[in-house]
Amino acid sequence: MVTPWEELDGEQQRRESRKMELYAAMVSNLDHHVGRLVEYLKAQALYDNTLIVFMSDNGAAAEDFFGNPTWEEYYEYTRANYDNAFENMGKPGSFVSYGTPWAEAGSAPFQRHKGYTREGGITAPMIIAGKGVTRGGVKSSAYLTVMDLAPTFLELAGADYPAGGTIQPMRGESINDVLNGRSDIVHEENYVTVHSHGGRSLIRKGNWKLTNLNRPFDEAEFELFNLELDPGETTNLADSEPDKYQEMLELWRVERKALGIVLPQDL
Repeated sequence: MVTPWEELDGEQQRRESRKMELYAAMVSNLDHHVGRLVEYLKAQALYDNTLIVFMSDNGAAAEDFFGNPTWEEYYEYTRANYDNAFENMGKPGSFVSYGTPWAEAGSAPFQRHKGYTREGGITAPMIIAGKGVTRGGVKSSAYLTVMDLAPTFLELAGADYPAGGTIQPMRGESINDVLNGRSDIVHEENYVTVHSHGGRSLIRKGNWKLTNLNRPFDEAEFELFNLELDPGETTNLADSEPDKYQEMLELWRVERKALGIVLPQDL
């Protein structure tokens, strides 16, 4: 539940503004130290042979271990050991999280945040520079996942992924053709992505995505979205596109079993 900004009183707005000020300061601090690392690589003549990948692991984090009692033991611990008085926020001895409101704002225009299989929970920024990247300064909308990083690194290093035995094959694909300008896409339109986490799941094929919002997981709760036309996942197309919905549902059933995603009805 996010309270609109204009409904917060003056003190609440003051504290929320301070949370974002601290977040912005942390981002600035991180940027400074990444710059230090880059300068070191250059000084050691290593920069021209280094690929730098900067990314987030998920959407904006909404956890507030100090301000949200639903986190139970974390809440009790932080309350007992830290001081989040306004004057102390950001100092040693404080434990400040920016919480759900700023997480929702930070994920915009996507819906939800970390922990959800909506785009706001899984879409992450990524910056790549260095060895093998010839398209500097270019913003790409090519669809890729974290699974594509390992084959990218192996290809750049001239290494092979082991095969045979009990070793599972990699599901990703190298993104080097996008980095060097030979292609604008990583995956063909029929590429399938499946993800399941904490009772929330998704399957994506091309621009079509089937996903649920609430827990516990129930296939009947799946909603269908066209991400090209509706990246904010505002319009459920399950009823208006019944054939596509059924196609995606059947694909989900096949793919989740192949990945070992087990549901109660399987037992």
